[in-house]
Amino acid sequence: MNSGMDQKRLNRIRPLMEQFIGESNQLPGAQALVWRRGELVDFQSAGYRDRENRLHVEEDTIFRIYSMTKPIVSVAAMMLFEEGHFQLFTPVSEFIPGFRNLQVFKEEDPETGAWITEKPNHPVTIHELLTHTSGLTYGLQAAHHPVARRYNEMQLEGDALPLDQVVEKILEQPLAFQPRSRWHYSVSTDVLARVVEIISGKSIDQFLQQRLFDPLGMKDTCYFLPAEKHGRLSEIYCIANWFDHGNTPEDLEQQWREGAVASRLVSGETHRCLEPHQAFRGGHGLVSTASDYLNFCRMLLQRGRWEGEHLLAPKTVELMTMNHIRPPMMPLEIRGYEIPGEGFGLGFAVNIDVAASLNLGSVGTYGWAGLASTHFIIDPLEELILIQMAQFIHPPEQLLFKYLRTAVYQALID
Repeated sequence: MNSGMDQKRLNRIRPLMEQFIGESNQLPGAQALVWRRGELVDFQSAGYRDRENRLHVEEDTIFRIYSMTKPIVSVAAMMLFEEGHFQLFTPVSEFIPGFRNLQVFKEEDPETGAWITEKPNHPVTIHELLTHTSGLTYGLQAAHHPVARRYNEMQLEGDALPLDQVVEKILEQPLAFQPRSRWHYSVSTDVLARVVEIISGKSIDQFLQQRLFDPLGMKDTCYFLPAEKHGRLSEIYCIANWFDHGNTPEDLEQQWREGAVASRLVSGETHRCLEPHQAFRGGHGLVSTASDYLNFCRMLLQRGRWEGEHLLAPKTVELMTMNHIRPPMMPLEIRGYEIPGEGFGLGFAVNIDVAASLNLGSVGTYGWAGLASTHFIIDPLEELILIQMAQFIHPPEQLLFKYLRTAVYQALID
């Protein structure tokens, strides 16, 4: 099969990766995987999975994929949608009654600092969980909203509680915004995972294993990594001040460009995958390999089909990968960093304006990223998949991926 890619041009990927990893020391290690027209065109590994012990990134290195968990959980939810368990307009309260009592933050009393709340203009729906328009927020948005600061104080993102208890804690706080009033990145996918658990009667890890990981042969994708695989897990690195929520995107970008790579992180949250636990989340928590995640992406590129069977219907994949965000809510932004040219579907960012995105690509390309420099895109028009794996908690702009994207698209000649 002809991949339609120029090998000489593809050879630009390796020195590009080495530039980021070696010369500038901006990344400890990384992988880039390119799939086109049904074949693996390029798979590059560079740098270290453990910089201190000089252990290299290998093809089977395992990475914490953080928010690249979200598309997987969104697909799981849409499997239940296909089975008739809900409609996209179904209120979340049909499955989680506590949503009936949610209020919406309006303002802080200037004298007492007390929160003034109001009723939501309508019940939060499954659609709003999938599209991040539910009014929920994230602790990482703490610099931008009082409710997000409260989430951060509660340590919701790093909480070791089971998912049902996490959702109970979420419901202790009001919504940050009226539902469907804006796009705001949030814990919505954690709530969505709880809906999957309630409908299926299975924990989210069991559901994903049975309905997605086993059928797709994703043998290294899980929430808890067995002891025999611990040596393949990459260490994780970070800009020293990333967790200071007062930092602006510009601050972090400058530090990163100056090579501000910290020593590897060691904490319960970053290493929880090494020990048995029940803290399964919908928005993060999975570990995976580039090869495993490729299988997930190939299934989507094939419009839900895998080895002769459909895990999702083509029309469902089509619905998930079209933009659902109204123009007044755009451009999308996270922590004050804009994502121009992108809309959002049911679990994926979707390109709606190539020129505005300032990237090579196609309208309709979709994908998402993870906190520690993992990223993927699927371009149906070009029959193309690009996956980046790394373990560096980055500034909001994933600069290496933008360069990789350019290197891949400039190699397309047919």
